[in-house]
Amino acid sequence: MVASANLNAASNEVYVALLVPDAPSFPAIIDDERWNTFAVPRFRRATAEAVASWLNAMYEEDPRTWPGGAAFGPDGVLTVLEGEERATVRVLPDAEGRYAIGFQGWAWVLSTPTIDKHCNAELLDDRARLTAESREILVTINIDGTDPAFPALPSAEHGWSRAGCPRFRREVAEVVVAWINDVARSSPEGADRAYWDADTIVLLDNQAIADDGYLPTRIDADSDGRYAIGTTFEWELVDQEL
Repeated sequence: MVASANLNAASNEVYVALLVPDAPSFPAIIDDERWNTFAVPRFRRATAEAVASWLNAMYEEDPRTWPGGAAFGPDGVLTVLEGEERATVRVLPDAEGRYAIGFQGWAWVLSTPTIDKHCNAELLDDRARLTAESREILVTINIDGTDPAFPALPSAEHGWSRAGCPRFRREVAEVVVAWINDVARSSPEGADRAYWDADTIVLLDNQAIADDGYLPTRIDADSDGRYAIGTTFEWELVDQEL
């Protein structure tokens, strides 16, 4: 089992996952430089233990594919059995006590924490949240003609689309984040993803995760409590009389 208590990212951490279906995400710091486009994560001890536990569970299901035998010794060294020869790989903690599991060899990619699909569905079904208030316009990103229209204040200071980068109230921003992740589930190869870190939105650009030095964008509320989400999105104005 992977203990969820170990999986909350610290202020300097991002989430990573192995590039395999349904892999869980783990918080880590990452090197600025990618290895063959993949992230190079370094996990604190508690998270490294969760990674080791998950690896061992996967190994039990498919020993021909997965590393296994992950265990910490009394000296704090993590050993993992890898490859067809089941060679022992020793992972020593660095100066900060972090473990570079799969260093420059495993397909780690930037990810998000596990998304609550039930909560997302409830937010997307809550149409009352999407009722426009005074001075708000309706905006959308027209992917298939059924995408929601979100009420927001227009902003010409950010963004390049015809609607600029709209600024959303918190209750609307929560639906926008849910919608972004709903789109990502339908097209995981090319869609952005997002999650909340307390009162901050963390936006993951799927086209940039392999770039050296890339980190997810953190979006804090403006002084009036609104969030400017998607400076690079193709926001469109919606005819409010329809």
